[in-house]
Order: sequence, then C-alpha cells, then structure tokens
Amino acid sequence: MSAMAIGIWCSVGLLVLMIIRVPIAIALLLAATTGIYLVQGSFAAWFQIAGAPINSTNYGLSVIPLFVLMGNLAVHAGLSRDLFVMLARLIGRMRGGLAIATILGCAGFSALSGSSLATAATMGRVTLGEMRKRGYSKGLATGSVAAGGTIGILIPPSVMLAIYALMTEQSIRQMFAAGLFPGLMLTGVFVVTVMIWVRLSPRATQDIATKDLPMMDEKVSATGVLSLVGLVVIVLGGLYGGLFTPTEAAAVGSLGTFIIAWARGGLTRETLSDAMIDTAATSAMIFLIIFGSTLYGTFLSVTGIASAIRGFVGGLDASPFMILMVILFIYILLGFFMDSLGMLLLTLPVLFPVAVQIGIDPILFGILVVMAVELGLITPPLGMNVFVVRSIAPDVSLMQIFAGTVPFVISFLVAISIVLMFPDLATWLPQYLYR
Repeated sequence: MSAMAIGIWCSVGLLVLMIIRVPIAIALLLAATTGIYLVQGSFAAWFQIAGAPINSTNYGLSVIPLFVLMGNLAVHAGLSRDLFVMLARLIGRMRGGLAIATILGCAGFSALSGSSLATAATMGRVTLGEMRKRGYSKGLATGSVAAGGTIGILIPPSVMLAIYALMTEQSIRQMFAAGLFPGLMLTGVFVVTVMIWVRLSPRATQDIATKDLPMMDEKVSATGVLSLVGLVVIVLGGLYGGLFTPTEAAAVGSLGTFIIAWARGGLTRETLSDAMIDTAATSAMIFLIIFGSTLYGTFLSVTGIASAIRGFVGGLDASPFMILMVILFIYILLGFFMDSLGMLLLTLPVLFPVAVQIGIDPILFGILVVMAVELGLITPPLGMNVFVVRSIAPDVSLMQIFAGTVPFVISFLVAISIVLMFPDLATWLPQYLYR
C-alpha cells in the first residue's frame, strides 16, 4: 500500500474515532502513530512519539495556563457577578435589557477568561435565573448566554488566538490586537439581534421590570467592575504598548485578578484550590491536544497528504477569495461534528500553508478561521456551549436551546461576512501598532 493510501485510510480512521467520541488528543496520537509506523516502521514511529512533546514545546505556551488561571480566579471569586449586576442596573429597564446585559457581560468577562466555554458557564450561572425570573422566554434567555459565550474566542486575551499564533508562528500580540475590533463588532451584532428579536416577538420578554436585583449593592458592584476594567486596561495596554510580553501580560493579569479577588473577600482556600485544579486540568488537556496535533502534522508530511493538498489547491483555476470561502465552509461544516480546539489543531497543518500559498494575510486568515470554528459551539448536534447552558438550566430541552441560538447563528454568519468584506477590521490595528 502506498504512503498516500495509508494516509487516507488513517485519516478516515481518525474521523471514525472522533465520531465515536474518542478524546481528540488520543485519536490524533493513534492515527498519526499508526500511519507513521506503516510508512516508516516502528523505530520512526516511537522516535516521533517521543519527540512530539519536545517539538511542540514553546515558551509562548506558558501564556495558556496563566490566562486560564486568570479566568478561573475571576470565576471562583465571583467577579463576573459584579459585571452583570452593573450592566443590568444600567440597561435592564429597556426591553430585552437583561439579555443585552448578558451579552455585554460575556464580552467583558472574555477579557479575563479567554475561553468561550468558561464564559458561557460563568455568565449562565449568573444571568439565566434573573432572566427566567423576569419572564424572558427560554429561547431568548438560553440563546443569549450560549451565543454570548462565543465572544470569548475573539476578545483578547483569547486562548484560541494564542494557540493559532503559536502553531502558525505568528505574533501573539498581533493576533490579540487583530481580534479586538471583530470581537467588539460581533458583540454589537449580537446586541442588535436581541433588539430585533424582542421587537418582532414582544412575548419573549413578558416582564421588563428590573427592580430588586438583590445580588449585591451598587457600591460593591461598581467597585468590582472598576477593578476589572482597570486590570484589563493594564494588561492589554501593557501588551499592546510593548511593556509586557504576552507571557508577562498573562502573569500580571493572573496576579491582578488574585489581588482583586482577595481584597474583595472572594478568595478563600477552597476557591483558590478549585481555581488551581481547574487550571491544571484545562492546561493539561490543551497541551495533550497540541502534542497530538504536532505528531499528526508529521504524519501528514510523511504520507504526502499535505503536499498533495497544496499542489491540488495551487492547480485550481479559482480566485483566492473563492478558495478562502471554501476553506471557511469546510470549517463551518466540521463545526457540526468536532470541538473547536480539536478542529483548529487538526486542520491548520494542512490549510494554513494553503492560505499562505494563495496570498491570504495570515492574521486575517486566523481571525476568520477562529470565528468559523467558534460558530460550531452553538450549532447542532455538538454545540458545546449549548450543552454547557443545558447543564445550568436542566428544565430547558436541548431543542429549545438550539432554537434559541438560531438568530445568533445567522448574525454570526453576518459578522463573518462583514470581516470578509472589510478585512481592515482585523488587520488595521496590528499594522498600526506594530508597523
């Protein structure tokens, strides 16, 4: 059997493993090891396995556990609750105001978390009960939380953008800068979606009163929000201004979150322990997937699949824009069946060289791909944000939550189209800051 045939069969096996819910890291390692073994023999296979952790080790990876810790400290110390309460007091009286406050709260919390699932889980615990108590429909309440969580993929610091930058040898600082305007634009699109929804379906918010938000008083809420805003300004300002490296910015953010949580009395031995354990578990999972994707990239090279795909694309009689559209469609399609991180790490070794080959800006490509990948978090049947929301609101069926995300899926596609039409949204800020 030829190396190409082995590569194809092992790739099919990889898809089967993922369909039957084998963890993506294990599936990558099994498929890549089997393929390398069949092509080059047992010694080469074991050599590649042993070298995968070393080959994928990068000092820049240290930003991942630090930013994850920053988000976990904020979660366990209850800092996200302050943000929602303040926003609810400001805009909660307007129709759909609590849903809008949820989306804005997700955007704000994203600046601390960098994770979509963490954003959806944290804000969902804070906001779902308040919206349901005030007569918001199940679809609007759960849909706004699930969709709001996806904003975490773009608002810096984003773990996914950091991983993309490390895998494609781009600047993490530039990727974070590139994600800022698209993230804010996506937030605005979601807010407009809620406003249109409640206008077309007034029964979605039967009670728009926001009296008696008893979770905490205004003074404490304002103090918490101002502290978080100050921390985000310091972290991102220092990063964009060149005062911090990405790793240093992550360390400053983690330390600042720790100090704020401790000063407000939200940090106990138990919450600190939970935050550290969650950080270790999440980081280990991400690193294991990175190891598997590194080995899979070697497998693609050894079997000749990567070069064959690049040669096929180079021979196509199509414009770069059309090829980019096809790539984004592939990502959106994969989002129905794969988790976002696994999808990104699995496909980048093949599709990123293709994008570079046809002349697409790597920064723009990264933003578009990450947006397309993140759309999968709210599309059936695997939408992870939907399952996170379902765990918080078990009385709401998956069908109702997925129905609630439909308007946001449409608006997400609109946001991707806007970035396609106006690429300066992603490229202007990094070019301006680092020219």
